[in-house]
Amino acid sequence: MDRRPAARQRSGSARGAGRLGEVERLAELDLHGLDLPPGGACALEVTVPIAPLQIGGQEYRAEPDAPRLSLEVVQLINGWHFRLRGRLVVVGPCWRCLEPAHPDVIVDASEVAIDGADDPEMTSLYLRGEVLEVAQWARDAVAEALPPAILCEEGCAGMCVTCGANLNAGPCACPPPASDARWSALADLAARLSTEGPREDDQARPN
Repeated sequence: MDRRPAARQRSGSARGAGRLGEVERLAELDLHGLDLPPGGACALEVTVPIAPLQIGGQEYRAEPDAPRLSLEVVQLINGWHFRLRGRLVVVGPCWRCLEPAHPDVIVDASEVAIDGADDPEMTSLYLRGEVLEVAQWARDAVAEALPPAILCEEGCAGMCVTCGANLNAGPCACPPPASDARWSALADLAARLSTEGPREDDQARPN
């Protein structure tokens, strides 16, 4: 019997068993069609469509929009184990200067779904009956794998808060911001200590 995976345009489901090859484009996976016995495993190289992310009112998209990922499926005695791995680039505005940023993202996510489990760690939000929602899982995995700050480069100088100029291109013509008068007393103290050193009574004070 031919068990090669077949992607369907409407549902994006795949069917097959054993170690499988490539699936053209996969949004969801029909686990029943894999026909895996308990302890059986399946490996797929899939291209998964990833919807754009919205972060802070800005759009960030995967590049390519359907990157190739490795999907591993293991049929447990009483459930499933899934692992999704791959590498892609996310494109969107830098958080400091708003110029395009292209951070590399490494995805390595795992899910466990145990039949009848109440523990959230043993259930999967992406398993609907016997259908694994691969595209939704991949999108969330990419969001979790993003760096803490999305920057065009690590040393991005950002934008001038006054005129909005990109300071990576050089300083703008705006005068330096006025100092906060609330810090003037501390600035005076720091300047005096740097020139005079600590007072004798400060040196003699016991710890």
